[in-house]
Amino acid sequence: MFRWLKRFKVTIVVVIALIGFFIWWNGTRGYDDQALAGLPDLSGVDESSVLEDGGSKLEASYQDYYDGLVKQDVKDAEDFSLTLNGADYTAISDKGTKKLDQLGDRQGNVVALEEEDSWVEYTFDVPADGFYQMSMDYYAMEGKRSSIVRSVQVDGSYPFYQSKKLEFQRMWQETGDTWTDNQGNEFNPRREEVFGWQNRAFKDSEGKSYDPFRYYLTKGKHTVRIGNIREPGAIGAVYIFAPEHLPTYADVQKQYAEQGYKPVSNILIKVQAEEATLRSDPTLKRIEDREPDTEPFNKDAIALNSFGGASWRTGGQWAQWEVEVPESGLYEIGARYGQWFLNGIPVQRSITIDGKFPFKEMNETTFPYKAEWQIAKFGAQDDSDPYQFYLEKGKHTIRMEVQVGALGPLLETVTNTVRKMSLMGREVIQVTGTNPDVNGDWTLERNIVNLVPRLQLMAKHFDDVIQGLYGLGVTHGSSEVSTLYEARDVLLSMAKDTKSIPARMNQFTDLQSSLGTWVSGLTKQSMVLDYLIVKSPDQKWPRPAAPWLTRTGTMVYDFFTSFTKDYSNVGNSYKGEKVLEVWIARGRDWVDIIKQMIDEDFTPSTGIKVNVNVIPANNSQVLLLANTSGIAPDVALGVDAEVPIDYAVRNGLVNLGEFSDYDDVAARFRPGALIPYQYNGGNYALPENQNFNMLFYRKDIMEQLGYTEEDIPDTWDEVMNMIPVLQQNGMDFYYPHSPNNPALAINEFAPFLFQQNGEFYKENGKKSNLDSPESLNAFKMWTGLFTNYKIQKQADFYNRFRSGEMPIGVADYSTYVLLSTAAPELTGWWGMKPMPGIQQADGQINRSTGGLAQTGMIFKSTDMKDQSWEFLKWWTSADTQERFGSELESLLGVEARWNTANIEALKEMPWSTSDINAIMEQWNWFKEREVVIGGYYTTRHIANIWNEVVLNGKITREAVEEGVRSINKELRKKREEFGLDESKDSSGSAASAANATATDQGEGGDKP
Repeated sequence: MFRWLKRFKVTIVVVIALIGFFIWWNGTRGYDDQALAGLPDLSGVDESSVLEDGGSKLEASYQDYYDGLVKQDVKDAEDFSLTLNGADYTAISDKGTKKLDQLGDRQGNVVALEEEDSWVEYTFDVPADGFYQMSMDYYAMEGKRSSIVRSVQVDGSYPFYQSKKLEFQRMWQETGDTWTDNQGNEFNPRREEVFGWQNRAFKDSEGKSYDPFRYYLTKGKHTVRIGNIREPGAIGAVYIFAPEHLPTYADVQKQYAEQGYKPVSNILIKVQAEEATLRSDPTLKRIEDREPDTEPFNKDAIALNSFGGASWRTGGQWAQWEVEVPESGLYEIGARYGQWFLNGIPVQRSITIDGKFPFKEMNETTFPYKAEWQIAKFGAQDDSDPYQFYLEKGKHTIRMEVQVGALGPLLETVTNTVRKMSLMGREVIQVTGTNPDVNGDWTLERNIVNLVPRLQLMAKHFDDVIQGLYGLGVTHGSSEVSTLYEARDVLLSMAKDTKSIPARMNQFTDLQSSLGTWVSGLTKQSMVLDYLIVKSPDQKWPRPAAPWLTRTGTMVYDFFTSFTKDYSNVGNSYKGEKVLEVWIARGRDWVDIIKQMIDEDFTPSTGIKVNVNVIPANNSQVLLLANTSGIAPDVALGVDAEVPIDYAVRNGLVNLGEFSDYDDVAARFRPGALIPYQYNGGNYALPENQNFNMLFYRKDIMEQLGYTEEDIPDTWDEVMNMIPVLQQNGMDFYYPHSPNNPALAINEFAPFLFQQNGEFYKENGKKSNLDSPESLNAFKMWTGLFTNYKIQKQADFYNRFRSGEMPIGVADYSTYVLLSTAAPELTGWWGMKPMPGIQQADGQINRSTGGLAQTGMIFKSTDMKDQSWEFLKWWTSADTQERFGSELESLLGVEARWNTANIEALKEMPWSTSDINAIMEQWNWFKEREVVIGGYYTTRHIANIWNEVVLNGKITREAVEEGVRSINKELRKKREEFGLDESKDSSGSAASAANATATDQGEGGDKP
């Protein structure tokens, strides 16, 4: 033994040293929960910023409003209830409203708010000062499938920002049974709206508050105005009442005992969650789960055996189930659920039975985190007994609604602290400028009031939230808490060494973005349900999950069968007959909807059977290989816009212009949207969707800076005059730039070129036109934003827009979706208008811009040419596009709103009137760039020119001339390769029609 130790002593010492180092290193990786122990007493520190002296125009949050009034000793009103008939209003808007009689099953008159910005007012008296709650009977009228949104003003103002956007859900149910394809896979039935009267209290649309809003009313007369923000709906009655105080379970238990209620016996009922009778949102649907105990389970095909999942996550979303019990008595209720979406963080649901909370605790039912299925015994804590519920014999409804609940105040604290960080960052920039000397001797404490204690107090706020999360049962070390620890420690470090702050401003602003994303993530309270359990206390609870051996067997079976399953086919798959083959480069959820629409609509109306295959999105290499090997499909959808001409130049696509009704079909789109698909007089694709940029602005901040809505810039000259004003106030303008994706640079540059009346190419695509005077001016304007005006080269616009650091900027339509759904505090305080342009000699402002997206095309190898054209016409029609957009939004939420290229279909999407008007005005200037053979060099060198000018300081003309030489060389080489001689090209093409493309993947983009 000793000889062995002596022989390997060096190795042993090294191993021991490495183990010791690892233990030490691992110990330093954690966060110190005692980091605030040495801080002074921060009570009484003034956290206000000098930038708030002018007064923020944003309304307070409900939490701040309520807490402030409670500190003033305001109490709940008592013993008061008032009903205001919907038709008994005291004032009403001049248009957009209508009185209706006997709507639904309601007798008498009601008032309908049918158009946006319509409103109705009611006047009433209350007998005493105090908090009051309100609710409303409403009827969701036929609209654009979105939930109804209303605003509530009290005495002419919004008491808190959440009152500007109250959501009233519609009701949806499944139409018929699920259906299976000929491979045995199960598919969701369509959801249809159920029209009827509902009652809902005025409460937080995000579910961050347990109770309905408490409005403070003084004794006497008051006016409440209900305004239409989105979707038509009728008001049957408005109720004002003293806040309801729910009894606790202990109180209800005593009532059970007094009334002699007894537990039932020998009853075990399972209600399959996927069989929900009603839901608030068509996105709530059946989903598949492969855990063997999930009921029902199909080992050979897709079984939609559970409910909810990632789509059941937003505050206010609810689902309802029906259960019939055989006798009256006391029951235990629970559910088999999966909650593995937020690492270590519990989610909550409010649960009502027959429309009412049985007791207070059911308004805050918690579902802990675990990475596998669990059984929730409603009310059980650890090993204690679950709650008992008294149910009369017969049918009952159980409703579960998403409730952020306990997390709400914590998220509110983080949001408020991020806003304070934003204000402090702007104060620092006012002192140091936007590009400070990081080695300068900055004495920020002299210029910024309470700098150090404010930093320390912000760190304390984050630490309080961390401890609050631990109090909710979040496990130590959860990745969901790391962002808060990082923010806390960075703030403490800055407070300790204020001289480092100017050099760390990028880290400071990035933290704000991370925290904004963190808050958004935690408001998504996803959960999946397998079944509800209603049972007698003497029955055992089902096991939560299958044994590990059973699960392992299922995984092994799935692994081996994966070698024989065809995962590319979607829905019904036909063999041995004449079938149209369609390949779609989109996600599975998208393709499932398309295939279902084909089977329900296209095939029955035309008799054309269709096989649909999924190919990877943004991977056109698959199509190239298929075409080369002779197995190309008949039709391809979701194809990148630069790809069609790559095949057209090789004679691989059908010229759609040969069809007699092509012009009628092309009229569905903006003329400028068809430019990229034209080559040598032919037309080789149809656009499916398209991106577009708009100008977004914060009304409140811009007003503080002296800009009314009429003053919001329309031209780039006005933007450049405004940027110094923004920067002097610690803010900035945003223009998109993606340094990690050079392929986007050409789209970022295109608006400046088109607005200068320039083009990318000349002589029908033979030569680059980037050295023209118009192009040079466009380059100078584009790069000048970053060099002369020093706007940030990369930023998270959404989060900085919310924080106020970037109150105005250019962004695409996805930003609209985010602001509409995930920034409730900005409701009414942001706007959208067409992007800035360049004023022309005739006074018009040229706002030209494009946004290449995806297309559909027909391969020339097809032997079903006419059928393929029928399919492409059907797919791009307004009715089909509108239905697909609705189905997609129903499935995935408003975040997946379909940006269709069809003009008429776009108008039918659930945009607000003012926003769709702005979009249509921008579309009047919609213009795509032409795509030519060898054009990938243009894409590459535009990115290079930006880098050379902005990052390396090269003169714009020199950078452009170098790029143009390389581009022309590649264009010439590619034209020679494909035999596009000058005589043939000049005689066979019209203006902007002799285009051919060569994408990097299709044309060897890495060639020198």
